[in-house]
Amino acid sequence: MKRILMTWVMSLTMASTFAQVFEAPEVMAEYPGGVNAMMTFLTQTLKYPAGCEKDRVEGRVLLTFIVNEDGTITDMEVMQSPDDRLTAEAKRVVSLMPVWKPAKNKGKVVKMKYTLPLMFRLPDGAKQGFDKQACDSIARLIAGKKENPHGLYKLLRFSYENGAADKGPHIDQYKYCTDSLTLQLQVQKDVWNTTAQQQPEFWMSILNQDRRPLTYTGNVADKDISIFDSDNRGFKLRWHNTIMNNEFMPMGQYITELYASGYKINANVRRVTDLLAMKLQQREGNRFFGCWRRVGVLTKVDGRDLLMPGHQDLYQIFDRDVYLHFYELMADRMYAYCIMRPITYKSDNVLVQYGSESQIEWIDDNTFHLRFDRGDGTIVTELWKRSGLPKTYQTAFGTNVPIYEVPTNPLPNYFGR
Repeated sequence: MKRILMTWVMSLTMASTFAQVFEAPEVMAEYPGGVNAMMTFLTQTLKYPAGCEKDRVEGRVLLTFIVNEDGTITDMEVMQSPDDRLTAEAKRVVSLMPVWKPAKNKGKVVKMKYTLPLMFRLPDGAKQGFDKQACDSIARLIAGKKENPHGLYKLLRFSYENGAADKGPHIDQYKYCTDSLTLQLQVQKDVWNTTAQQQPEFWMSILNQDRRPLTYTGNVADKDISIFDSDNRGFKLRWHNTIMNNEFMPMGQYITELYASGYKINANVRRVTDLLAMKLQQREGNRFFGCWRRVGVLTKVDGRDLLMPGHQDLYQIFDRDVYLHFYELMADRMYAYCIMRPITYKSDNVLVQYGSESQIEWIDDNTFHLRFDRGDGTIVTELWKRSGLPKTYQTAFGTNVPIYEVPTNPLPNYFGR
């Protein structure tokens, strides 16, 4: 049975739909066992609708629901979906969730609104086929090699111990290996070369899944991660599965994954990692060139302009023809989301981002206001400061750019009003 690639991002909005329902309580509602447990549940439970696979239908279903004071889920609503069959599957799985740990505010149990995006993507094998001959050739080339992996590698195939045939991956996954840690990269959306009526964009998640650098261990029977047949062309990774059960990863078995550094690597993955490493294609006179951090959002309270912190830690990296949104979602796990889109610099004061114009007001060479229409006629004004990415990512990608620390309580009034 084929499974889907499931991605989830917890998203909380700033306003409340009903007076008795919180969307940003002091203590948020939580799936029993936490984030990892919810990820495992969704991975094991979601199934790709057969008709959608046949019709090559994929995309994101965006659901909202209320977690009640007793932890039950009610008031499920679909905010966005590409197909009714994907909608039905997403609603089915959420309806099977166990009772949650409820939210709290000021010490009292409260209702909370939760937003859950689920990404349905066709398996790579269903779209491109599995090139067993190429995988076998790479495996022969790296056989017996003992180097530590270093650089960018793509996942090519799975196998497991009890005689199962090799399988092509159901996800577009990579390992970015460094001397200090290993980052797992996963493509979530790639419509850069689409012919559909969509703006080109590329989405990728980053997670410190392995919590350690991958170093050569040899082909050993160990329930920890084993790295073997490893050099700059590829490596094999073996781990003991105790967290999920599907056709690619049967529970209780040793899973072996083959990675390669120079075969079928998505060009957009390389471009994003180059942006994160600040390997930029600088345009002469580009005042925006480099990395910036959002300080806050201008809002009015009792007729006065106040600068409020954003609900996510957001960075932008500007290059010659693209810009990269970088959202840090969980600092402790190094979990981040990257969105790359094209950009046009009409002047120092006008950018074209995602098909619409943004107005720029410079405060100094390291500070600007960015104003844009959020899509419903509301003009949003943000304050941005020149800054490097969080230190952990700079260590991983080999950069050393000064970091602007966002002030708190209260934020300074940069707007001068």
